[in-house]
This record gives sequence, C-alpha cells and structure tokens, in this order.
Amino acid sequence: MLLSRFWYLALAFVLAGAVFLLYVATAVTNRNASSTGNQLLTAASRSVYWYMTDDSRQRATALIPLALDADVAAGLSKATKTEPGTKLDSESKTKVKSKLEAFRNHSAKNGLEFDAIWAIDVHGRVVANANFERGTSSKKYEMGGFSLVADALHGWIRDDAWVLNGQIHRVVARPVEVGVGGVPVGAIVGSKMVDDRYVQAISDKTGAAVAFYAGETRVAKGTPPGFDAAWLSVINTDLQAVEQDENYVDKGRTTPRTLRQNAGFDVRAVFARVPGEAWDLGAGYVVGHRQTVITEPWGFQNLADKADKEAVPLLYVALAAAGLALLGLIFSLLEHTLPLARFRRAVQDLANKKSETDVLKPSTFRGVYKKIASDINDALDKIAARAGVERGPADLDSVLGPLPTSPQMSAFSVPKSSSRSSSNDEPAAAAVPSSGSAASEPQKPRSLPKRSLPTPPSFAATDATDPDPADDDAGNDDEQPRSKDDDEPSDGDNAESEGAAAPPKQDDEEAQWRKVYADFITLKKKFNEPTAKLTYEKFRGTLQRNKDALMARHQCTHVKFRVYEKQGRAALKASPVK
Repeated sequence: MLLSRFWYLALAFVLAGAVFLLYVATAVTNRNASSTGNQLLTAASRSVYWYMTDDSRQRATALIPLALDADVAAGLSKATKTEPGTKLDSESKTKVKSKLEAFRNHSAKNGLEFDAIWAIDVHGRVVANANFERGTSSKKYEMGGFSLVADALHGWIRDDAWVLNGQIHRVVARPVEVGVGGVPVGAIVGSKMVDDRYVQAISDKTGAAVAFYAGETRVAKGTPPGFDAAWLSVINTDLQAVEQDENYVDKGRTTPRTLRQNAGFDVRAVFARVPGEAWDLGAGYVVGHRQTVITEPWGFQNLADKADKEAVPLLYVALAAAGLALLGLIFSLLEHTLPLARFRRAVQDLANKKSETDVLKPSTFRGVYKKIASDINDALDKIAARAGVERGPADLDSVLGPLPTSPQMSAFSVPKSSSRSSSNDEPAAAAVPSSGSAASEPQKPRSLPKRSLPTPPSFAATDATDPDPADDDAGNDDEQPRSKDDDEPSDGDNAESEGAAAPPKQDDEEAQWRKVYADFITLKKKFNEPTAKLTYEKFRGTLQRNKDALMARHQCTHVKFRVYEKQGRAALKASPVK
C-alpha cells in the first residue's frame, strides 16, 4: 500500500499548501487594499479641497463684469457718500439690484451659478442683493464684519466659507472701483451654497464619495455609482472621535479610519475641515472609500466577475485534475482493489465444502493480506482445538508451494571419518551444532513454527543433514515423522546394526520397512497419537528419501531404521551401515 499511502500524503500536502496560500493571499490582498485605499482617500480629500479652491477662483473671475458695470459703480459711489444711519437712494438701489439679478441669471447659463449676490458699500452696508431672503431696507443690515468683505473693501480678492442658516456657502468677493487703480467704492460678494448638486459635481470630477457636515448634521452629499450615501452619515460619536485626532486639530485632516463595517467590506473615511470662517463653526467634509475585505479564503470566488473566471485556463486545470485522479485510482486498484478481490476469492474457496484445502496460502498474498491470511490460519487452528477437532498440520505443498523431493543439504559439511563410519549404531549429532564445538555438524533447514496441534513424531538420522519433515509427503499429515534433535536411545543400538553389515535384498528391505511401519503405528497408538492419515506409501517415501541422502553422504551400503520412544512419543532413528 506504499503508493496509495504516498499518494494520500501527497494530496494532503497539496491541499494544505493550497489552503495556506489562500490564507496568505487573503492577508496580502487585504493589506494591499488597505494601503491603496488609504492613499486614495488622502488624495481624494486633497482633490476636494483643490476643487473648491479652483471653483472659487473661477467664480471670482466671473464677477469681473459685474464689478466693472457703470450702474453698479455709480450706485455704490452714491451709497458711499451717504452718511451712515441715513436712508440710501432708492433709485440707485433699484438699478444695482436689477444688475445683480440679471448677472445671476446669466451666470446660471454659463455653468457658474450663484445662489446669492450682494453689493456692499465702503461702510459695509448692503446696497442691494439678489436671491437672498433677507431684505435690504433695514438700516442695520450690513456685512462689514466679515473678514472677506473687509479685505475686498480694501482692494483684495478673497474666497471663504460661511455657515448661513445652517448651510455651508462658498463665497467670493472682489472690490468695485470707479477708475483703474482708484479707491474702492464698494465690493461685490457672490455665494454658492454647498448643496447636493454642488457636492455631486465634486464627486463626479474627483471620483470620491463626499459628504459635508455643519455642526453634527450632514448638509450635503455626493457619491459615485454603487456607493450608498447612508454609509457617510455623520453622527455625534463620529465627530467626537474625530475631535481627538491630532492631525485633524493641527492640520485639519484626519488619517484614514474605518467609518463603517459591513459584510464583505469596510467603509474607510478621511475627515477634513472646510477652511475659512466655517472652520470655527465646526463645518467640514468627509471623503469615503468602499474597501473590500476578504474574511475567508473562499471569498475570492465572490469577488471574481465573468472576465476573471474566463481568464482561468479551465482546460488545463481539468486535465490536471483528471490525470491526478486517474493516477490515484490506478494506485488504489493495484494496491487495494485487486489484492482484496484475490483475498476474497481465497476465503470463499476456503469456505467451499468441495475445496481440497482447509488453510489459506499466505505466500500467494502481498502486504497486509499475507499477515491476515496467517492470522486466519492460526484462528482456525485455535477454534478446531477448542472444539476437539484434529485438523492435522497444514498442507505445506498447498501453503508454501511445491517442495523439493531431495533433502536440502547444509553448506557446511563435516569431513568423512572412518571412526564415524564404523560406528553404525550411534545416533547422529543434533541438527543445530552446539556453540564452541570445533567439529560442529551443519544446520538442517528450518521447519515451520509449531502450532497448537498434535506434534508429529521425531525422525533421527545418523547425519546432520536429516531431511526436514516439510520436505517429504509424510510431513503433510498429522502422523508425519520428524527429525531427532537431541538424545537417542542408549541400549541395543550396536547389537542391531552389527548384524546388518551386508546390504539386504530389495524384498528383504521392503519387508523390513513394512515391519518398521507396523511397529511405528503400534507405538503411536500406544501413546494415543492419531494414525488415520499416515499411509504406508507416504511413510515409505520418507524412508526412501532419507536413505538416499544418508547413503550419498556416508558412502554406506544400506540404512537401518528403528522405532523407539522419545519423550512420550513415537520416533524413528536411521543408522547408516557400511
């Protein structure tokens, strides 16, 4: 399952990396948007100020024809010569008023409309006005206290911002002279009220959302498309926070700040004061900017429009996804689906009554299924043992595959000795040599680990190369003889082997083997060992293979087999005879 697990791990890292990059992209996008938005807000705030300044200069220039009008100059000159407290000449007032109204109507057609125009004499008295609700008949109606008017009466051109009746007005003034370079005889003052139309013109030309406020009340607004004017509503808490900003107090403009927070975006704003006399009256304006905020990594999907989505190479993305998915399916098929199907068929075959095997074959499986097959075999053995059923040892040919017919020889052989050859009746040394022995015998092949089933009898040869019981057919049943690893009988061995120096004939040897087989069965029954599956053919095959192996090793004429008891079980012993 290495490839599949590696693939899962790779996909997990890819997914984690993608999520990490999305979070990083979210943070970077928000930071860049905030930085860019702050710069835009500061620039927009300055643009609003520059727009109002430029508009005032254009309006001051537009007043030149009115300031040079002869009737206006004559009327203001007569008013100037009239002592303060006396009534002004009504004829002069009428002529000046008509000139003011005609100019105002004409200015509206040129795109520089004035909401109010005043003609003021050198004493600060209003001689005439156009479109201002307050009349001029009162002797006390004068505007000489405004700094803008005072500067104009002294020959200066000025602009300022006033708060009149709760409304902000942008005003300009220029002097009226009888002769070029002469002493001013009065001044013309023009006013443009900062209303929604005026502020919307600012918004259209600067691209900013702008709102003007006087005191704690918003008096005018102008917003670009898609920007809700309600986001720029100024409330008392907003102004109180603004008053604590050092930049606002010292420089008349705050640093960018969050004015409102909404789902998916924030409204950032810069507050600025309107320069002039309106400053002291708390008049100002706020410039707002809608800044998108991505709160979740998948928020990019909500920001993407059709053009953004069309820019994605969907074909390559789809091909990459399909290729990776196909590769994952192939890994899963090779390492999971096919091995599992093979294992399922083996288990179904094991459960089939007609099956010739009663165990699984771990060697035919790979990976974890090999261990599961071995565990199932052990579990079946335990269940059979608890039920008192003799299952017999595993069919090694079925479990491990075909086994060699000849015994496996050790790589380390002991030189042939005449003394050993003549001792025909002595048992062989243990298959596993003892440590420290200079003349140790070669190791025999390792047999399968024992299971909790009846142990077959041991089979002892006079050579360390005794065949493993797993190498012969008799070892495939419960009655399989097994190799002798330790003690041998100590009596009567030499006497039996000495009388068999001449090799027996084939018929005599067959008779001897049948007698050994009968004695072996008798002894097994004596110890209550199972004998049903141990046939003579399997028993004879085991004797023949061990005989051939011992004769090839010891150059003997024949091999003598004998039945004996070993640790309460029936066992066999083989002795080569010269």
